[in-house]
Amino acid sequence: MAYEPVPVTNRSTSSNLAHLASVYLRKTGLSKLYKKFHFDKACQRDMLPKQNGRTVQFYRYGQLAASTSAKSPEGGVGTSEGTSSRTMSATVSQFTNFISTSDLLVDTAIDPIVQSNADILSYQAGLSVDTMTRTVIDAESASTDTTPLDTYLTAADFRAMSARLQGVDVEPMEDGWYLALAHPYVLYDLVNDPSAGGYTDIYKRNLSKDTAIIKPEDRGLFAYIGQCKIMASTNVLLTAGSPNKWRVYVFGADGIGCVDLEGRGPNRITDPKRQRFNIKVISPQGATGYDPEGVIGGIVSYNFSFVTVVLDGPTTIGGTYRYRTMDVPSSIVA
Repeated sequence: MAYEPVPVTNRSTSSNLAHLASVYLRKTGLSKLYKKFHFDKACQRDMLPKQNGRTVQFYRYGQLAASTSAKSPEGGVGTSEGTSSRTMSATVSQFTNFISTSDLLVDTAIDPIVQSNADILSYQAGLSVDTMTRTVIDAESASTDTTPLDTYLTAADFRAMSARLQGVDVEPMEDGWYLALAHPYVLYDLVNDPSAGGYTDIYKRNLSKDTAIIKPEDRGLFAYIGQCKIMASTNVLLTAGSPNKWRVYVFGADGIGCVDLEGRGPNRITDPKRQRFNIKVISPQGATGYDPEGVIGGIVSYNFSFVTVVLDGPTTIGGTYRYRTMDVPSSIVA
């Protein structure tokens, strides 16, 4: 008689063993996607002292034209030059948000959920500051926009934008470079520009130790080209269309201002994977006047006051815009 194995009755998939654990819950969340924040780097930062109202007024003296007339008559007392100045103002506003969690959720969640909420809110706060600053900058794009020299972004575009700023006497930032921000989608075309004087040509010839060389320790830094320090940012303006276009920014010094209320300004973070916005964490207080049943297990919040202002160029201010923008498509993303 042939041997027949005894059939297995109880398996891990058996429906009769209802008590078996079918899922292991990993207690550490998977990584999240983070944007990097660079627009604050374009700003001249000021502080509004407390007890001095909400509005800061800036001023800028006008320059005198060249005086080319010889003194006449000799020894005679001439007429004094008249000087002028322009003013601009900025009013700080308050920005807040919070996440509350019940005591039962805190006691039953598989992760430290209040801390997880603090991380989420920290990122929102940093993204909000970066986006609000960018929105003020974008509002003047009709006056700051320039036309690309080719279909896609090239090294020549950065040379052209820095030349346009130098041509109206706009100084670079304190480190000696104009600050440029661009999306990785359009920087791809910059890297693959094969023309003479393009990124590839510059890199091959190694024209200088700082030209087009990426420094790994500077997260977000892409290259130095055409007196521009180029930072990669995914928080630039996207103009939807056929094709989509991503805005490129080049900033000179003293063109954008950010004003914080003393002691209440936002944290300036660049890489939210390595830095955290200042989030307030309120631990459980038990039964209180605002929570008589003691059901709040924790609250995380932020509260800051600031404003961004374009300091030179707008109609209400006058003068010369100290930055340029350009909208370009990408060859790899429609």
